[in-house]
Amino acid sequence: MLVELAGVAAGERVLDVGCGPGELTLALRAAKATTTGIDLSAPYIEYARRRLADPAVTLDVGDALNLPYPDSAFDRALSMLALDLFPDPQQALAEMRRVTRSGGAIVALVPDFRCGFAPFSMLWDTATALDPRASVVRDEQVSKAMGWPGGLAALFRAARLIDVKEERASVLFEYTSFNDYWSTFLTGQGKLGGYRIIKAETQRRELERHMRAVYACGMPDGPRAFTTWFWVVQGRVPAP
Repeated sequence: MLVELAGVAAGERVLDVGCGPGELTLALRAAKATTTGIDLSAPYIEYARRRLADPAVTLDVGDALNLPYPDSAFDRALSMLALDLFPDPQQALAEMRRVTRSGGAIVALVPDFRCGFAPFSMLWDTATALDPRASVVRDEQVSKAMGWPGGLAALFRAARLIDVKEERASVLFEYTSFNDYWSTFLTGQGKLGGYRIIKAETQRRELERHMRAVYACGMPDGPRAFTTWFWVVQGRVPAP
């Protein structure tokens, strides 16, 4: 979906910033783009290299705030589910602009944390009811300006990008059962995975008990689907 929204064409040089395990990188390669992915996590890059053994794909361990590429090296720079995690998103956008040629596009996708992140929001809200300290992490995430209408677009304009456009996209998150849903929070990934109530056994069991009821909604355990919303913003690098 993001590749299509970004208008990626075959043969273009495309950078995937914060590529993680390579989901977007894989989609870019399927669009026949010459793709470079970069992530600060060496284990992510190692995994992505195993699944993307392709001479047209380059995968680097590196910092999005100090990209190891020359000016104007790419036709497009994309970032999916990463910009909101960087300690300085403005600097990351400045670096993406630097390595993208004049007239090239920069595209980012971030979650709509405020009202479009149901599979995660219902867990945060339940955790907060059990442990008010969870609200500190939840509120910090929800209050991020880039997750609100116009917030990510404002960040793009502050980076002196032109023709900035904001779109809202949705994806259905589907689970086969509560255990399928719950398992996604037990791997230590992201803020939810790192939240200590997940790791403390007694607290985790209490949270799990409540979440099982939230997931079931009074019905037998089984498949559930949640519509999840994202902000997609793109802009172009102006001429010098």
